[in-house]
Amino acid sequence: MKRNFIVGTLLVLMAYQANASQHHNYNHYKFKTVETQHVHEESFPTLDVNVHTRNFSRRSDREKLAKGVEVLKAVMNSKRFRELVYGFEFRGERIFNDNNGMSNEEIYAHLMTGAEVLQPEQDHTMNFDLTLYRSWNPFSKVKGYTLPDTMRIWIHKKFYRRRSWTPVDVAANLAHEWVHKMGFGHDFNYNSDRPFSVPYGIGGIVIKVANELGYE
Repeated sequence: MKRNFIVGTLLVLMAYQANASQHHNYNHYKFKTVETQHVHEESFPTLDVNVHTRNFSRRSDREKLAKGVEVLKAVMNSKRFRELVYGFEFRGERIFNDNNGMSNEEIYAHLMTGAEVLQPEQDHTMNFDLTLYRSWNPFSKVKGYTLPDTMRIWIHKKFYRRRSWTPVDVAANLAHEWVHKMGFGHDFNYNSDRPFSVPYGIGGIVIKVANELGYE
């Protein structure tokens, strides 16, 4: 009985990790131009970021996270981010895949409320409960994952601590996982449509805008 429980738990974790954020390639995204010049910038809310951490034991861990959060806030509160979310294309239409029936404008508006599924107050805050972990699978390509019944997000330290994983990568990974907390998902198995889901699409936009803003 105990052995079956352990095996079942491991299978569940494998399933969720397979559904987590992995490597990204955003060069294939296309965006339509959406006219918003008649909208006053002050009419749009801004997002703050609240972070609780576990196992960020090294000073370098905390410094990289602080820089990643700086990038994330700058991107999420930029006009350019809004433009690209509004203009995001999937199959020639101005929509995201797996969009929960929302238009691009509605997705942006929902994200800017900061109302996570498990913390539904519209506090205009991206709430993060982050844990650095070492995977039991040495071949895992999963950079981070979360579960639907918790605010907790796990980040794989094998990737996080690489010099090649920049604060921009941290920001994109945080965005991807947080969008899950906001109620958006993607297909379980990889297919050609999954990169156009809201979590992957927003992660890609974060990288694109961060690079345009001069972050590396």
